[in-house]
Amino acid sequence: MVERVGFIGLGYIGEPMAKNLCGRFETVVYDLRDEAVQALVEAGAKPAASNREVGERCEVIGVCVIDDAGTEAVVAGDAGILEGAAPDTVVAIHSTVHPDTVRRLAAQARERDVYVVDAQMTGGPSVAAQRKLRYMTGGDPAALERCRPVFETSASEIIHCGEVGMGALAKLCNNLARYTAWQGFIEADRLAAHAGLAREKLLEVLSWIMDDNARTMLAGRNALEADPDNQFLKDRFVPVMELAEKDLDLALQVAREAGVSLPGAGLLAQQMARVYGVPDPKRR
Repeated sequence: MVERVGFIGLGYIGEPMAKNLCGRFETVVYDLRDEAVQALVEAGAKPAASNREVGERCEVIGVCVIDDAGTEAVVAGDAGILEGAAPDTVVAIHSTVHPDTVRRLAAQARERDVYVVDAQMTGGPSVAAQRKLRYMTGGDPAALERCRPVFETSASEIIHCGEVGMGALAKLCNNLARYTAWQGFIEADRLAAHAGLAREKLLEVLSWIMDDNARTMLAGRNALEADPDNQFLKDRFVPVMELAEKDLDLALQVAREAGVSLPGAGLLAQQMARVYGVPDPKRR
């Protein structure tokens, strides 16, 4: 039975995921921002001074940082998890990264008798706080089974997608489908507005196919488009827009490597500022 769990990356979604661990496990956390660590300490976690220390102290470790470079640094860089992890430690990559990044880290980890699995999630911070994230996992079935009680602190559903890297691939596919749907909702909203259909009636119709996340996103981006100087909305939407651009770039990279053409994704990748309603002269 897992008793000591680590979590690295206490940002947008990592913070509520880490908080969900507190009280269920002895939880050790690390982040480059001291204030983020302190917030988790107040929730019952114990602080670590480095990624390596988390590796030394924990049996299962979640990593939720922004990109591939950050993930590789946390796991396999100087003073990284692998420098401190004991044999049979499991490192779960929650970051949205290239599948090959997870595979590469998994190969490095096996040289130390450590397991790396991918465990990407869909949902936002409020969904994480409600413990209703959906997980897409890949990797050794036994290692993933050890992680299940940890994942279940934030998950309503866990799907094992296959070998290591398949969870990361599933997340890129999921995000591609989601952003494409959002583009459709936004264009439907624009058509309705200019052709005379009341927005409340459109939303009533779209409620048949639109979830709460999409509804909130559409309302927020419309508010920002109407008030482009609203700093609160810009602070909220610009970072997630940049993450969306990163995720779509990764999907297109994987598609090129697989010899698959995704023309819709290529166009969509150029439209994220419009999708999020962000005023940005560099993304006309």
